Amino acid sequence: MNIRRIWLSAAAVVLVAVGMAGAANAQTQMVHDTIPFEIIQNKFVFEARIDGKPARFILDTGGQNIIMAEHVEHYGIDLIKSQAILDVNDARTQAWLGAAKDFRIGKWMVWNPGRILVVPNNQFFRDLGVVGTVGGDFFSGVCLTIDRRNRRFMISHPYRPAGIPRDAGTPMNMGSTFHAVVPVSVGSEKTDILFDTGKSGFLALSADDFEKLSAARQDNVEKRETGFGLLYVGVGGIEGAIVDTVHKVNVPVITLPGGHELHNVGSLVGRHPATIFGQEIFEHGIVMLDYPRGLFYFFPYEEGPTDVAMETRAWNVRILPFMDDGRGVFTVVMTVGDVDLSIGDRVWSIDGVDLAQERPAEDVILILLEGRDTAAIMVGDAPERLREVIIRKI
Repeated sequence: MNIRRIWLSAAAVVLVAVGMAGAANAQTQMVHDTIPFEIIQNKFVFEARIDGKPARFILDTGGQNIIMAEHVEHYGIDLIKSQAILDVNDARTQAWLGAAKDFRIGKWMVWNPGRILVVPNNQFFRDLGVVGTVGGDFFSGVCLTIDRRNRRFMISHPYRPAGIPRDAGTPMNMGSTFHAVVPVSVGSEKTDILFDTGKSGFLALSADDFEKLSAARQDNVEKRETGFGLLYVGVGGIEGAIVDTVHKVNVPVITLPGGHELHNVGSLVGRHPATIFGQEIFEHGIVMLDYPRGLFYFFPYEEGPTDVAMETRAWNVRILPFMDDGRGVFTVVMTVGDVDLSIGDRVWSIDGVDLAQERPAEDVILILLEGRDTAAIMVGDAPERLREVIIRKI
Protein backbone atom coordinates (compact mmCIF):
# COMPACT_ATOMS: atom_id res chain seq x y z
CA MET A 1 0.00 0.00 0.00
CA ASN A 2 1.25 3.47 -0.86
CA ILE A 3 1.15 5.44 2.39
CA ARG A 4 1.28 9.22 2.20
CA ARG A 5 2.07 11.04 5.45
CA ILE A 6 0.09 14.18 6.19
CA TRP A 7 0.67 16.53 9.11
CA LEU A 8 -2.63 18.08 10.15
CA SER A 9 -3.05 20.86 12.70
CA ALA A 10 -6.22 22.51 13.88
CA ALA A 11 -5.20 25.65 12.03
CA ALA A 12 -3.54 24.25 8.97
CA VAL A 13 -2.91 21.19 6.88
CA VAL A 14 0.77 20.65 6.08
CA LEU A 15 1.61 17.75 3.78
CA VAL A 16 5.04 16.22 4.14
CA ALA A 17 6.79 13.69 1.90
CA VAL A 18 4.03 13.32 -0.66
CA GLY A 19 5.72 12.25 -3.89
CA MET A 20 3.59 14.01 -6.49
CA ALA A 21 6.30 15.30 -8.84
CA GLY A 22 5.18 17.32 -11.83
CA ALA A 23 5.84 20.46 -13.77
CA ALA A 24 3.61 23.23 -15.02
CA ASN A 25 3.34 23.74 -18.73
CA ALA A 26 4.72 27.10 -19.78
CA GLN A 27 5.71 28.90 -22.96
CA THR A 28 9.35 28.79 -23.99
CA GLN A 29 9.85 32.58 -24.35
CA MET A 30 10.59 34.73 -21.28
CA VAL A 31 7.26 35.42 -19.61
CA HIS A 32 6.19 37.05 -16.34
CA ASP A 33 2.94 37.19 -14.43
CA THR A 34 1.81 38.72 -11.15
CA ILE A 35 -0.90 37.15 -8.99
CA PRO A 36 -2.38 39.10 -6.05
CA PHE A 37 -3.23 37.37 -2.80
CA GLU A 38 -5.06 38.20 0.40
CA ILE A 39 -3.80 37.40 3.89
CA ILE A 40 -6.64 35.73 5.76
CA GLN A 41 -5.96 34.29 9.21
CA ASN A 42 -2.24 34.28 8.36
CA LYS A 43 -2.72 32.37 5.10
CA PHE A 44 -1.87 33.60 1.60
CA VAL A 45 -5.15 33.13 -0.29
CA PHE A 46 -5.34 33.58 -4.07
CA GLU A 47 -7.63 32.65 -6.95
CA ALA A 48 -6.89 29.96 -9.51
CA ARG A 49 -9.17 28.24 -12.02
CA ILE A 50 -10.03 24.60 -12.59
CA ASP A 51 -11.86 23.69 -15.78
CA GLY A 52 -12.75 27.36 -16.23
CA LYS A 53 -14.25 27.75 -12.75
CA PRO A 54 -12.74 30.04 -10.08
CA ALA A 55 -11.22 28.28 -7.08
CA ARG A 56 -9.59 29.93 -4.06
CA PHE A 57 -6.49 28.23 -2.66
CA ILE A 58 -3.86 28.73 0.03
CA LEU A 59 -0.33 29.15 -1.31
CA ASP A 60 1.60 26.44 0.56
CA THR A 61 5.29 26.15 -0.32
CA GLY A 62 5.64 23.44 2.32
CA GLY A 63 2.75 21.37 1.01
CA GLN A 64 1.25 19.91 -2.14
CA ASN A 65 -1.79 20.42 -4.33
CA ILE A 66 -4.83 19.31 -2.36
CA ILE A 67 -8.58 19.83 -2.60
CA MET A 68 -11.41 18.89 -0.27
CA ALA A 69 -13.62 15.98 -1.29
CA GLU A 70 -16.77 18.11 -1.31
CA HIS A 71 -15.49 20.04 -4.34
CA VAL A 72 -14.65 17.07 -6.56
CA GLU A 73 -17.94 17.03 -8.48
CA HIS A 74 -18.13 20.80 -8.98
CA TYR A 75 -14.65 20.99 -10.50
CA GLY A 76 -14.88 17.73 -12.41
CA ILE A 77 -11.90 16.10 -10.66
CA ASP A 78 -11.24 12.61 -11.98
CA LEU A 79 -10.35 10.18 -9.20
CA ILE A 80 -7.38 8.00 -10.18
CA LYS A 81 -6.60 5.83 -7.17
CA SER A 82 -7.15 5.60 -3.43
CA GLN A 83 -4.35 6.58 -1.07
CA ALA A 84 -3.95 5.79 2.63
CA ILE A 85 -2.73 8.83 4.57
CA LEU A 86 -1.28 9.11 8.05
CA ASP A 87 -1.43 12.24 10.17
CA VAL A 88 1.11 13.47 12.72
CA ASN A 89 -0.37 11.09 15.31
CA ASP A 90 -0.27 8.10 12.91
CA ALA A 91 -4.06 8.08 12.60
CA ARG A 92 -5.03 6.65 9.21
CA THR A 93 -7.69 7.77 6.77
CA GLN A 94 -8.31 7.49 3.03
CA ALA A 95 -7.70 10.06 0.33
CA TRP A 96 -7.69 9.97 -3.47
CA LEU A 97 -5.17 11.01 -6.06
CA GLY A 98 -7.13 13.05 -8.59
CA ALA A 99 -6.64 14.80 -11.93
CA ALA A 100 -7.87 18.38 -12.42
CA LYS A 101 -8.67 19.56 -15.95
CA ASP A 102 -7.08 22.84 -17.05
CA PHE A 103 -5.68 23.73 -13.59
CA ARG A 104 -4.64 27.35 -14.17
CA ILE A 105 -2.89 30.12 -12.20
CA GLY A 106 -2.65 33.59 -13.69
CA LYS A 107 -2.67 34.38 -17.39
CA TRP A 108 -0.62 31.57 -18.85
CA MET A 109 0.42 28.97 -16.27
CA VAL A 110 -1.60 25.79 -16.73
CA TRP A 111 -1.20 22.19 -15.59
CA ASN A 112 -3.40 19.87 -17.64
CA PRO A 113 -4.19 17.48 -16.17
CA GLY A 114 -3.09 18.78 -12.79
CA ARG A 115 -2.49 16.08 -10.23
CA ILE A 116 -4.15 16.89 -6.93
CA LEU A 117 -4.75 14.98 -3.71
CA VAL A 118 -8.40 14.79 -2.64
CA VAL A 119 -8.56 14.92 1.16
CA PRO A 120 -11.34 14.76 3.76
CA ASN A 121 -13.36 17.95 4.27
CA ASN A 122 -11.73 20.47 6.60
CA GLN A 123 -13.69 23.08 8.56
CA PHE A 124 -10.71 25.45 8.66
CA PHE A 125 -10.64 25.53 4.84
CA ARG A 126 -14.37 26.17 4.75
CA ASP A 127 -14.06 29.07 7.20
CA LEU A 128 -11.32 30.59 5.02
CA GLY A 129 -13.41 30.19 1.88
CA VAL A 130 -10.79 28.03 0.15
CA VAL A 131 -11.04 24.65 -1.53
CA GLY A 132 -7.50 23.49 -0.72
CA THR A 133 -3.82 24.34 -1.14
CA VAL A 134 -1.36 24.74 -3.99
CA GLY A 135 2.16 23.53 -3.26
CA GLY A 136 5.63 23.71 -4.70
CA ASP A 137 5.09 20.97 -7.27
CA PHE A 138 2.76 23.24 -9.27
CA PHE A 139 5.63 25.73 -9.65
CA SER A 140 8.36 23.16 -10.32
CA GLY A 141 9.01 24.52 -13.83
CA VAL A 142 9.11 28.24 -12.99
CA CYS A 143 10.69 30.85 -10.73
CA LEU A 144 8.30 31.88 -7.93
CA THR A 145 8.83 35.22 -6.15
CA ILE A 146 6.76 35.96 -3.02
CA ASP A 147 6.29 39.58 -1.92
CA ARG A 148 4.21 39.49 1.26
CA ARG A 149 4.19 43.21 1.98
CA ASN A 150 2.70 43.99 -1.42
CA ARG A 151 0.34 40.98 -1.29
CA ARG A 152 1.50 39.37 -4.52
CA PHE A 153 3.56 36.58 -5.98
CA MET A 154 5.27 36.63 -9.35
CA ILE A 155 5.96 33.85 -11.81
CA SER A 156 8.74 33.98 -14.40
CA HIS A 157 9.86 31.43 -16.99
CA PRO A 158 12.27 30.09 -18.07
CA TYR A 159 14.67 32.29 -16.06
CA ARG A 160 14.77 34.50 -13.00
CA PRO A 161 13.93 38.19 -13.42
CA ALA A 162 16.75 40.23 -14.95
CA GLY A 163 19.62 41.19 -12.67
CA ILE A 164 19.41 38.21 -10.28
CA PRO A 165 22.68 36.25 -10.67
CA ARG A 166 22.72 32.51 -10.28
CA ASP A 167 25.70 32.50 -7.92
CA ALA A 168 23.80 34.67 -5.39
CA GLY A 169 21.37 31.81 -4.78
CA THR A 170 21.50 29.09 -2.13
CA PRO A 171 20.83 25.48 -3.20
CA MET A 172 17.54 24.07 -1.92
CA ASN A 173 17.05 20.50 -0.75
CA MET A 174 13.75 20.09 -2.59
CA GLY A 175 13.44 16.35 -3.13
CA SER A 176 10.54 15.06 -5.17
CA THR A 177 8.03 17.23 -3.26
CA PHE A 178 9.57 20.56 -4.33
CA HIS A 179 9.57 21.84 -0.77
CA ALA A 180 11.72 24.92 -0.14
CA VAL A 181 14.16 23.37 2.37
CA VAL A 182 17.22 25.59 2.76
CA PRO A 183 20.40 25.36 4.87
CA VAL A 184 20.36 28.27 7.34
CA SER A 185 22.96 29.27 9.95
CA VAL A 186 21.41 28.88 13.42
CA GLY A 187 24.08 30.08 15.80
CA SER A 188 27.18 28.08 14.94
CA GLU A 189 25.41 25.33 12.98
CA LYS A 190 23.87 24.90 9.54
CA THR A 191 20.30 23.66 9.89
CA ASP A 192 17.86 22.69 7.15
CA ILE A 193 14.75 24.87 7.47
CA LEU A 194 11.57 24.63 5.42
CA PHE A 195 10.24 28.01 4.22
CA ASP A 196 6.52 27.31 4.43
CA THR A 197 3.87 29.85 3.44
CA GLY A 198 1.19 27.38 4.58
CA LYS A 199 2.22 27.44 8.24
CA SER A 200 1.27 30.24 10.60
CA GLY A 201 3.82 31.80 12.90
CA PHE A 202 7.51 32.61 12.61
CA LEU A 203 9.79 29.71 13.61
CA ALA A 204 8.91 26.17 14.67
CA LEU A 205 12.09 24.47 15.88
CA SER A 206 11.90 20.68 15.84
CA ALA A 207 12.91 18.71 18.92
CA ASP A 208 15.62 16.91 16.93
CA ASP A 209 17.20 20.16 15.74
CA PHE A 210 16.93 21.65 19.23
CA GLU A 211 18.92 18.74 20.64
CA LYS A 212 21.49 18.92 17.83
CA LEU A 213 21.99 22.67 18.22
CA SER A 214 22.22 22.48 22.01
CA ALA A 215 24.76 19.66 21.85
CA ALA A 216 26.94 21.52 19.34
CA ARG A 217 27.12 24.71 21.43
CA GLN A 218 25.16 25.67 24.50
CA ASP A 219 24.48 29.25 23.45
CA ASN A 220 23.01 28.28 20.06
CA VAL A 221 19.60 28.02 21.73
CA GLU A 222 18.46 29.34 25.13
CA LYS A 223 15.71 27.38 26.89
CA ARG A 224 13.30 29.77 28.64
CA GLU A 225 10.21 27.79 29.71
CA THR A 226 9.04 24.17 29.67
CA GLY A 227 5.52 22.82 29.46
CA PHE A 228 3.33 20.01 28.26
CA GLY A 229 0.64 19.60 25.64
CA LEU A 230 0.02 19.17 21.96
CA LEU A 231 1.06 21.25 18.98
CA TYR A 232 -0.75 19.25 16.29
CA VAL A 233 -4.22 17.77 16.06
CA GLY A 234 -4.74 15.17 13.35
CA VAL A 235 -7.69 13.51 11.70
CA GLY A 236 -8.44 11.67 14.95
CA GLY A 237 -9.14 14.98 16.74
CA ILE A 238 -7.96 15.95 20.20
CA GLU A 239 -8.78 12.52 21.61
CA GLY A 240 -6.24 10.89 19.29
CA ALA A 241 -3.55 13.56 19.60
CA ILE A 242 -0.16 12.89 21.19
CA VAL A 243 0.68 15.02 24.22
CA ASP A 244 4.38 15.75 24.66
CA THR A 245 6.94 18.07 26.27
CA VAL A 246 7.08 21.60 24.85
CA HIS A 247 9.87 24.14 25.35
CA LYS A 248 9.79 27.90 24.77
CA VAL A 249 13.25 28.85 23.54
CA ASN A 250 15.17 31.84 22.25
CA VAL A 251 17.61 31.61 19.35
CA PRO A 252 20.08 34.52 19.72
CA VAL A 253 21.16 34.69 16.06
CA ILE A 254 19.90 33.20 12.80
CA THR A 255 21.69 34.20 9.59
CA LEU A 256 19.54 33.83 6.48
CA PRO A 257 20.94 33.05 3.02
CA GLY A 258 22.39 36.30 1.71
CA GLY A 259 23.64 37.30 5.17
CA HIS A 260 20.61 39.00 6.77
CA GLU A 261 20.61 38.40 10.54
CA LEU A 262 17.60 37.80 12.78
CA HIS A 263 18.19 38.33 16.50
CA ASN A 264 16.31 36.84 19.45
CA VAL A 265 14.05 34.49 17.52
CA GLY A 266 11.48 32.82 19.78
CA SER A 267 10.09 29.36 19.10
CA LEU A 268 8.07 26.57 20.66
CA VAL A 269 10.05 23.34 20.43
CA GLY A 270 8.03 20.17 20.07
CA ARG A 271 6.92 17.40 17.73
CA HIS A 272 7.28 19.43 14.55
CA PRO A 273 7.89 17.28 11.44
CA ALA A 274 10.87 19.52 10.63
CA THR A 275 12.20 22.95 11.56
CA ILE A 276 9.97 25.43 9.75
CA PHE A 277 9.90 29.13 9.00
CA GLY A 278 6.21 30.04 8.81
CA GLN A 279 4.58 32.81 6.83
CA GLU A 280 5.71 35.58 9.23
CA ILE A 281 9.31 35.28 7.98
CA PHE A 282 7.98 36.56 4.64
CA GLU A 283 7.18 39.87 6.36
CA HIS A 284 10.93 40.51 6.51
CA GLY A 285 11.92 40.02 2.89
CA ILE A 286 11.05 38.96 -0.63
CA VAL A 287 11.64 35.25 -1.17
CA MET A 288 12.50 33.92 -4.62
CA LEU A 289 12.34 30.19 -5.36
CA ASP A 290 14.04 29.22 -8.61
CA TYR A 291 12.61 25.71 -8.82
CA PRO A 292 14.19 24.57 -12.13
CA ARG A 293 17.68 25.34 -10.83
CA GLY A 294 16.92 24.54 -7.19
CA LEU A 295 18.03 27.95 -5.90
CA PHE A 296 16.73 30.10 -3.03
CA TYR A 297 17.06 33.90 -2.67
CA PHE A 298 16.13 36.19 0.22
CA PHE A 299 15.99 39.97 -0.27
CA PRO A 300 15.35 41.79 3.05
CA TYR A 301 12.96 44.73 3.06
CA GLU A 302 15.25 46.56 5.49
CA GLU A 303 19.02 46.45 5.86
CA GLY A 304 20.86 45.51 9.02
CA PRO A 305 20.08 42.95 11.75
CA THR A 306 16.44 42.62 12.79
CA ASP A 307 15.43 41.94 16.40
CA VAL A 308 12.26 39.83 16.36
CA ALA A 309 11.91 39.13 20.10
CA MET A 310 8.50 40.80 20.44
CA GLU A 311 6.89 39.37 17.31
CA THR A 312 8.05 35.81 18.04
CA ARG A 313 6.47 35.56 21.48
CA ALA A 314 3.94 32.76 22.00
CA TRP A 315 0.95 32.33 24.29
CA ASN A 316 1.71 30.22 27.37
CA VAL A 317 -1.61 28.42 26.93
CA ARG A 318 -3.18 26.86 23.86
CA ILE A 319 -6.95 26.48 23.64
CA LEU A 320 -8.74 24.35 21.05
CA PRO A 321 -12.34 23.31 20.38
CA PHE A 322 -13.57 19.74 20.52
CA MET A 323 -16.91 17.98 20.44
CA ASP A 324 -18.41 16.91 23.78
CA ASP A 325 -21.68 14.99 23.50
CA GLY A 326 -22.41 16.72 20.23
CA ARG A 327 -21.59 20.20 21.56
CA GLY A 328 -18.57 22.24 20.61
CA VAL A 329 -16.59 23.31 23.69
CA PHE A 330 -13.15 24.84 24.21
CA THR A 331 -10.43 23.21 26.27
CA VAL A 332 -6.83 23.76 27.34
CA VAL A 333 -4.51 21.52 25.30
CA MET A 334 -1.10 23.00 26.17
CA THR A 335 0.53 24.98 28.97
CA VAL A 336 4.07 26.37 29.07
CA GLY A 337 5.75 27.76 32.18
CA ASP A 338 4.07 28.68 35.46
CA VAL A 339 0.33 28.76 34.89
CA ASP A 340 -2.41 27.30 37.10
CA LEU A 341 -4.09 25.15 34.45
CA SER A 342 -4.22 21.51 33.43
CA ILE A 343 -4.64 19.81 30.08
CA GLY A 344 -8.37 19.25 29.59
CA ASP A 345 -9.61 22.24 31.61
CA ARG A 346 -12.70 23.67 29.96
CA VAL A 347 -12.53 27.35 29.01
CA TRP A 348 -15.86 29.20 29.25
CA SER A 349 -14.88 32.76 28.35
CA ILE A 350 -11.99 34.97 27.26
CA ASP A 351 -11.97 38.56 28.53
CA GLY A 352 -15.71 38.37 29.11
CA VAL A 353 -16.62 36.85 25.74
CA ASP A 354 -18.86 33.80 26.27
CA LEU A 355 -17.40 30.98 24.20
CA ALA A 356 -20.68 29.06 24.31
CA GLN A 357 -22.01 31.66 21.87
CA GLU A 358 -19.10 31.22 19.47
CA ARG A 359 -18.63 28.59 16.78
CA PRO A 360 -16.19 25.81 17.77
CA ALA A 361 -13.17 26.82 15.69
CA GLU A 362 -9.57 27.65 16.58
CA ASP A 363 -9.67 30.92 14.66
CA VAL A 364 -12.24 32.17 17.21
CA ILE A 365 -9.50 31.98 19.86
CA LEU A 366 -6.92 33.56 17.56
CA ILE A 367 -9.24 36.50 16.83
CA LEU A 368 -10.09 37.04 20.50
CA LEU A 369 -6.40 37.06 21.47
CA GLU A 370 -5.18 39.14 18.53
CA GLY A 371 -3.26 42.26 19.55
CA ARG A 372 -3.14 41.33 23.23
CA ASP A 373 -0.28 40.46 25.58
CA THR A 374 -2.45 39.05 28.37
CA ALA A 375 -6.01 37.78 28.67
CA ALA A 376 -8.34 36.63 31.45
CA ILE A 377 -9.96 33.25 30.91
CA MET A 378 -12.64 31.59 33.03
CA VAL A 379 -12.14 27.84 33.53
CA GLY A 380 -13.97 25.12 35.43
CA ASP A 381 -16.06 21.99 35.13
CA ALA A 382 -19.41 23.81 35.41
CA PRO A 383 -20.73 27.39 35.07
CA GLU A 384 -21.21 27.67 38.85
CA ARG A 385 -17.63 26.56 39.60
CA LEU A 386 -15.45 28.91 37.57
CA ARG A 387 -12.15 30.58 38.39
CA GLU A 388 -10.18 33.25 36.57
CA VAL A 389 -6.71 32.56 35.18
CA ILE A 390 -4.51 35.17 33.46
CA ILE A 391 -2.69 33.87 30.40
CA ARG A 392 0.13 35.75 28.68
CA LYS A 393 2.58 35.88 25.84
CA ILE A 394 6.06 34.64 26.67
